[in-house]
Amino acid sequence: MKRRTDKIVYGLLTLAVAIFMSAYTDSQSTTSTRRSNNNTNELSTIGKITSSQSATVNVPIQFSGINTDDYYISGAPDNVAVTISGPSALVTAAKNTKNFQVSANLKNLSDGTHTVSLKVTGLNKDLTYKLKTPKVTLTMYKRTSSYYSVKTNYNKDAIADGYTVGTVTTSVNNVQIMGRQSAINVVDSVVADVQLKRDTKKTVRQKVTLQAVDANGNPVDVAVSPQVTTVKIPIKTGNGTRQVPLDLKTKNGNASEFSLSGSVNEVAVQGNIDVLNKLKNVHAVVDLSGVTTATQKDVTIDVPNGAESVDPKTVSVVITPKE
Repeated sequence: MKRRTDKIVYGLLTLAVAIFMSAYTDSQSTTSTRRSNNNTNELSTIGKITSSQSATVNVPIQFSGINTDDYYISGAPDNVAVTISGPSALVTAAKNTKNFQVSANLKNLSDGTHTVSLKVTGLNKDLTYKLKTPKVTLTMYKRTSSYYSVKTNYNKDAIADGYTVGTVTTSVNNVQIMGRQSAINVVDSVVADVQLKRDTKKTVRQKVTLQAVDANGNPVDVAVSPQVTTVKIPIKTGNGTRQVPLDLKTKNGNASEFSLSGSVNEVAVQGNIDVLNKLKNVHAVVDLSGVTTATQKDVTIDVPNGAESVDPKTVSVVITPKE
């Protein structure tokens, strides 16, 4: 009986050891798998951090070596394209923040035209760059200035007949011009040229770019500040002249018994254009009394109400009785 009991105990112990070993093995396998996965993720993350890329960024040019307030600089582009390459995170940061500069050193350069090299500074040391335009050509002059009143020019012939122009005004009356001294010296005036349509009849308001010109009206290469003004040209009806048909009327007789022929068919009427635009004709009244044979009479032409005068003032009318 004791021997049988010992066998049972021994079998149970063996089973317990087997279960323990199996659990331990599974645990080690799971731990190993997790470590393997973690290592893979870490390598993937490192790969992402260290991957490279390139990006092109437009950056404004900074001028160094001079006080730009004292110089007039033209010809150089406002921005240049810079291609930066390196770790993705650094490239993205540089592209988004533009925390680097492109500069041109103008120190010791005299007035005139120069070709200068561009330099990139402020980039992270792990980044490389390439300038699409490594050199630029520019013109620089010592800045001088002067002040001028604005003159307004427009084609007076573009104003419709019978319309008048009131006092022309501009939103800018005085400007500062800046540039090289030799150019400043030839400036005669600063003008606002207003473009009008033919037969303009209504008040015009127009934004105009101001231009410095010489005595012959040719543009001068200087900066004008402010550059734009708004010009108002008030236009209203005034006096004018219009050709109007002449209508012969009669009195003291039966008009159907006579033929009338005037020396003119229309006359020039002068006066306010609004009055003239409403006229369909003007009248001259022919007196038929006592006419028995072909007769010629000088007849006064009536001045229409609201008009000032007519030309000619009389018309020669031939009156012929009908048989």
